[in-house]
Formats: sequence, structure tokens, C-alpha cells
Amino acid sequence: MKLVWLLIILSLSCSANEPDKGDSGHGGVLLFKSGFENGVTISSDMNYIHGADEHYKWEATPSWIRASNFVYLVNDTEHLRDFMESAIISAPGPNGKKTNVLCMANKADDPMHQATSRNEYSFFCKSPPDDYKEGYVRYWMKLPDDLDKRIPFEKESSWYVIMEWKEPNSGNRLSKEECRDCCNASQGGTNNYRININLRKDKNSDKLHWDIRAEHPQPCRVEEWTYASKNVKVSLGEWFLVEAYMKKDVIDGRLYFAVDGEVVLDTDIVRPVGFEGRTVHPDNPLPLHFWSPLKNYHNMEWNAKGEIIHLYDDFEMWSSFPPGHPALLTKKQE
Repeated sequence: MKLVWLLIILSLSCSANEPDKGDSGHGGVLLFKSGFENGVTISSDMNYIHGADEHYKWEATPSWIRASNFVYLVNDTEHLRDFMESAIISAPGPNGKKTNVLCMANKADDPMHQATSRNEYSFFCKSPPDDYKEGYVRYWMKLPDDLDKRIPFEKESSWYVIMEWKEPNSGNRLSKEECRDCCNASQGGTNNYRININLRKDKNSDKLHWDIRAEHPQPCRVEEWTYASKNVKVSLGEWFLVEAYMKKDVIDGRLYFAVDGEVVLDTDIVRPVGFEGRTVHPDNPLPLHFWSPLKNYHNMEWNAKGEIIHLYDDFEMWSSFPPGHPALLTKKQE
């Protein structure tokens, strides 16, 4: 089944070259694709991807996107490459042949910045009525081959985020004392609502697993639901195919994440405890601020043995699931 689905994906990738084809009722429209081949470059300041290798220019992003760029969270006074680095390099790709791939390195945390440093590529959304409603990406990804040895065997790992959807800062943030007294919660954060895709490791184990979380950090940090999958393999040192979809809605939202054709979570099939169809803040929903489909962001204990490098290839963005995708046939659970 896995091989059949990968063949279907490759067939769709080869046939979906025109941005004006597709029917949203029977599948989405291909909005953008890039293999990071000749014609695609990264700016000297490492903030932007420029150019095109097929029909799609990185500067001409889909209609609901106002901008896209790398985000590092390193002070301007510091030398960025001491902490993070992004480059297009030549390396064996998913088919084993040399090709151009995107390399995103997370080297160290900038101690002068109040937030943990990160390397992510984000799509920033327009305001209503042109804002994000739903979207799907797929791409090939490669993690370090020693990632399962980065955290001591006997210790549970901290957070490791590879993708995230976020609402903006609402400005409504309570203190540690206020959150403790009102709802026995942690102090409020800097985003209104978010969903993220994580890697985790249990105590007395060196096996990584997928972990998906939704929370509203404002006004107090409350985890709404979490879902751990220990059945779908986390591939290390080899390429694997990532698929992710999110529909933003008050009652009819959906989150889908799959690896190599195996579904990690589809909330239309499995409803995690605490998920009720909502993919927005419960009391103060705001438009999606940004989507970071490419993200190398984690607690810096993961860097104890040196920098962590993610490789990416054949990035695609669609308005919804591609035509013929199995998720279009899913019978929603009530």
C-alpha cells in the first residue's frame, strides 16, 4: 500500500505543472512547487529564497500569502551564521542521485535573544477576506542519522518542532500569578493559538515518535489536545515524504499529517481527546498569521552534540488535497 501511494504521489507531481488546473470540489489546485534546482537561490543575508526552477517563482506566492521568508530569531548585532544557516547545496536526493536540496542548519542559541533561536521558512498570511482558509504541502525531508542519540537514553526529550501554524499575538496575556489563580495554567505566551508537529522521545528509550499538539498560549498557556503516534516510523538519515493539511474553522476544522503515505493523524478519522472540530482560539479566534512548513526549532539540549541539519527537496503547496488523494474519500467521524 505504501509503495502504491508513493507511485500515485509521483504521478500527481509529474502531471501537476499548471497552476490553473484543478477543481476545489474534487481536490485542490497546485499553487507552487520547487525542487531548489538551478535558477533558485538564497539571498546573501539568508532571509529570502529567490528565482524559479519550473513555472513557479518564489517571489510570486499564492493569493492568500503576503510574504514569505526565513525567520531565525537571532539579534541583529550577532553574526547570523554563528547560530543558523540556510543554503542550497548539492547532495543525493530522494532518488539517490545528486541534486540541489535546501539545507537548514540550527547551530546554537543566541543567548542575547529572549526567545530560543530557530531556523524556519514561513508563509505570512493576508488579512480577511483574503486570508488562509485551508492548505496542503508535501515535500521530501531528511533528518540527521543520529537524532535518536541526541538525548540521553534515560531522559524524556523536550520539544522539537518541524512544522507550525500560528495565530498572531492578541495582546491579551496574563501573568504567571493571574494564570495560576484563574485557571491553574502557565503564564501566557506570545501567540493566540497554534498547532505544531513535533518529534518526541520517552524515558528509557532511544526511539523517536511523532507528536502533534494544539494549544492557546493566550491569555494563559493551555494545551487543548495532544496526539502521539508511535506506529508511524520516524526515518533518520534517509529521505521521507511529508504531507500536511490544515483547514482553519470554528467547528469544521481539520488537521492531517502523513509520512511516506502512512497517516500519523487525520482528525476527520481520529478525534484526539479535547478536539471538537475547532482549529482556532476558543474565545478569541484570529486569522492565521503564518504557517511554517519548514522548521528546525527545538530546545537546545538537542544541540549538545553539535548542529542539527534538515534537508528538503521537491516542495509543493496546494489549495487543498491534490485530486485523487485518499484523504478526499475519508468519511468524517462525528
